[in-house]
Amino acid sequence: MSILACMCNQPQRLAEALAPVRASLVAPGPIARWGMGYIHAGEVLLSRTPRSAAGDTSQPLDFYAAIEPIKSDCLIAHAAAAADDATASSAPTEATQPFRFRRWMLAQDGATLVEPAVWQALADHVPDFLRRNLRGRTAAELTLHVLMAMLHDQGMLDDPNLPSPLARRAISDTLALFASTLTRAGASWRPGTIAVSNSRALWVARPEVSGAPTHVRRLQVHDDRGYRDDSFRGVLITSALAPGDGAEEVPAGSVVAVSRDLRVDISSLAAT
Repeated sequence: MSILACMCNQPQRLAEALAPVRASLVAPGPIARWGMGYIHAGEVLLSRTPRSAAGDTSQPLDFYAAIEPIKSDCLIAHAAAAADDATASSAPTEATQPFRFRRWMLAQDGATLVEPAVWQALADHVPDFLRRNLRGRTAAELTLHVLMAMLHDQGMLDDPNLPSPLARRAISDTLALFASTLTRAGASWRPGTIAVSNSRALWVARPEVSGAPTHVRRLQVHDDRGYRDDSFRGVLITSALAPGDGAEEVPAGSVVAVSRDLRVDISSLAAT
């Protein structure tokens, strides 16, 4: 597992809802770094930790232990495998996902660093007021800012009620721009699965190429008599679940949209 994303309508019960699937919230080691972004009292908070500062990097990482004390209705977490982390030698905390811009947060699997020529070609699509927030050359940070530029061009960057079809189109266009730029540069890697939220909704896109297997599962909690509490609604999206866990696989080339009222829609990236 490299990306985990979840939403629910009762933040105080998030840990309770995740407890039955705790085994699916473990990222196998070695882990170079990990981080979480989550909404608390309407604010985006980040918890980012290079693994070297948190103990033995060879050990699995139990995200449930980190999530358990958090009360949040939207959370994105990411774990970077040591073998895939090109920044592990320097490993500044600022290079740890998720990345944030205003009320947005984003994490992405796959390649860590972007080649200088590719980075510049993509950064040229980002207006100056956004580009000044870029701190490094990580793929996820650049993906977030290119996406923000796409929304800015449509005048929707700060719209709290951003229509989901528009967000899906911007995500699709961002991934397509990355792919075409990398093809022209002769680069071998392609954008990986991304999870992004504007604090009110959540989108997880699995590209046709290089998108890790991704699954969606409805979360449940039970009342004191052991019956399902229908007042609770929650969704978990991660690469660690399997159909046998009661989860639905997200087809390659698709995007999962989770609305503020916890409706889930899976559609083709090509059709957005």
